[in-house]
Amino acid sequence: MDTQDTTAAPAAIYSPKPVAVEEFVDGIRTLSEGLITKQKIYDFLITNEIRESDLQHYKHWLPDRHTRNKVFRNDMIEVMVICWPIGAITPLHTHNGQLGWMTMLEGKLVVENYHKVRCNAAENEQVVGFDCLAGATQIEMELIDTELAIPGGPINTVDKTQTIHRIKNLAEWNEPAVSLHIYSRPIDSCVVFDMDTQRCFRRDLKYDY
Repeated sequence: MDTQDTTAAPAAIYSPKPVAVEEFVDGIRTLSEGLITKQKIYDFLITNEIRESDLQHYKHWLPDRHTRNKVFRNDMIEVMVICWPIGAITPLHTHNGQLGWMTMLEGKLVVENYHKVRCNAAENEQVVGFDCLAGATQIEMELIDTELAIPGGPINTVDKTQTIHRIKNLAEWNEPAVSLHIYSRPIDSCVVFDMDTQRCFRRDLKYDY
C-alpha cells in the first residue's frame, strides 16, 4: 500500500450541525420506521452530528483495542460510537451484507476495502441472512481501494456488494480517533478473516459500554 495515499487528507466535503444526542437519536429512529436506504442515512449524517458535550458520555477507551459504545438500537438500526486508541487495527471482517455508514468525529482512520477472490468453502458463501458462514482454510483476498476517513467526509459505507474491509488507526499518526457507525440491520456477528493462518470464523459482537 502506498503510504502517501493514507497521509494526504482529502478536503472536507460537508459540515454537519452539532445537535443534542436526543435529537440525533430521534432522527435516526424516525428514519428506521420507513424504508432505510444508503442515501437517506447519508443525507442525515452530512447534516447532523452529536454535539461534543453529549459525545463525551459515549467515549470509553481501552489501551490495546477499539471500543464499541452503544448510542441507540432497535430491531431495524443501531448507532454506536467507536473509540480507536493509537495503533488500533481491526481484522479483515464482513458486515453480514447489511447497510453500514461510518463518519469521523475526531482524528482519522484508514479503511482498506477488499474483495474475496476465492476460498475453499464456496458452499458457505452468500447464505440467506448472512454474507458467509465461514469455515474456509484457503482464502485469497484482493485489495480494491484505500480510503482516508476524516471529519467532514467522505462517509465510508458498506452494503451487499462491498462488505469486507479493515480499519486502521496508524501508529505513526500518534493520535486517537473517534468515529460514529450506523448499521441496518444491527449486526450481532461477523466473519473474520485471518490471512496469516488462512482461516475464517464467525465472531460474536458486543458493546463494550
